[in-house]
Amino acid sequence: MLVNRISNQWTTSRVSFTPAVAPHRGNAKWNRRIVLSPIIFFEIYLSASVLTFAFGPWEWPVSNPWTLYSFLILAQVALLAGYLNGIKKRPSPASSRFRVPMPTAVVVSLIANYLWVGQLYRYRTGQVFDLAAAVRAATSGLTDPGRGYDERVKNYLQRATEASTIQDYIGLALFPLLWIAFPLAVFFWHQLSVPIRIAFIVWTIMDLFTWVAAGTNKGIADFVILLPCLLLARKPAMLANIRWRNVLLIGLIVVIGMTALLAFFSAGMLGRSGGRLMLLYDAQSGVGVAPDYLVLSHLPLAVQGALASVAMYFGGGYYGLSLTLQEPFVFCYGVGNSYFLEGLSRHLVSTPLIQNTYPARIDTRRWNFYGKWHSIYPWIASDLTFPGTLVFMFLMGRLFAVVWLDVAFCRNPWAVCLLPLLLIMLFYIPANNQLLAFSPAAMPFFTLLVLWILSRPRSPIRRRIL
Repeated sequence: MLVNRISNQWTTSRVSFTPAVAPHRGNAKWNRRIVLSPIIFFEIYLSASVLTFAFGPWEWPVSNPWTLYSFLILAQVALLAGYLNGIKKRPSPASSRFRVPMPTAVVVSLIANYLWVGQLYRYRTGQVFDLAAAVRAATSGLTDPGRGYDERVKNYLQRATEASTIQDYIGLALFPLLWIAFPLAVFFWHQLSVPIRIAFIVWTIMDLFTWVAAGTNKGIADFVILLPCLLLARKPAMLANIRWRNVLLIGLIVVIGMTALLAFFSAGMLGRSGGRLMLLYDAQSGVGVAPDYLVLSHLPLAVQGALASVAMYFGGGYYGLSLTLQEPFVFCYGVGNSYFLEGLSRHLVSTPLIQNTYPARIDTRRWNFYGKWHSIYPWIASDLTFPGTLVFMFLMGRLFAVVWLDVAFCRNPWAVCLLPLLLIMLFYIPANNQLLAFSPAAMPFFTLLVLWILSRPRSPIRRRIL
């Protein structure tokens, strides 16, 4: 009864729990837009990725379409159901015991980032940090990103065989602190002094240039994706009272960012192919672009290659999923979803458990383990099975909803730090398990998840039980 009363109170009188948003006429409709907009966006986004795979330029030889598309539909339904279940929770500000001091938290994180920039550069490029060499690498990354990428892969494979250093273990502990500068600075921008803002902008430029030096699109893509999302989360009223000026501003940021990203992406693909035009055929998998595909057939060859590559990245992971759905389940003891966790397990087991994962077991079917994407689902299923993955999607949808409510309505700083990590997971669903696969995202996620849970005031029911 108490749970129903709390839920009804939140549903019928939401304005009382929305200190971050001013009262407004038509509050019911206003709040519904704020609450539901994120899941509507991601349902459309994921549907677009599936449609790109199904009706895009690549001729995928899927042998189990009914199984594949049924699973994809169920996965999106589970995500939606979890989100709708999560919005029944009352949003909560951070308790006084876990209050994050502003702007002190941003300053501490920025100091740590500046001090750790050399190790961060080594982690991303595989090279020892030297200012002159870093400038040359960044310049080369702009003109020939493929070369930087090839060097990064070579150095990464070499480091994979080396023993971990004390710096590596320190980095694991520091990743949560390093992460929080970006979301907190963007979200609480107006609380920062001018020197802190300048320091943040300089660090952001330096951070992006390390990705350029590595010839990698990932960090730039994350910045382009997360910046508009955080700006929108900072002023969620824009979702309720949409103004064309705000829409055009955010749209302009997205268009400029995506244009720059596409240009860098195309240059990188050309560099990785030895300077040749992107071919409309993938020799590894034996899959090619339909020669008479209407959207591409009347465009220049270089543009065709770039757009075909984008379509490959956006939906190609579902082909890997279709292959893994034909494989039997082999339990990976909770580490099969993550390169990071599996790497830690190698200190305990003699045979790498990564070889038991779904993506690894289809490597012999012309879908390269490291070189291709498989979507997030086979990675999670390597530990939970595919039916268990649907439960996982439900729980992630629920978590996303509760975190979003805490950000939009209560400006909970721990939720603000956690939200971009969940956004990364959702945006990369068609590709891989980007959130848990690598330590720079996994460590902040686990740490901030615990801190966010602890920061939420206990409900009366929980107090009674404890």
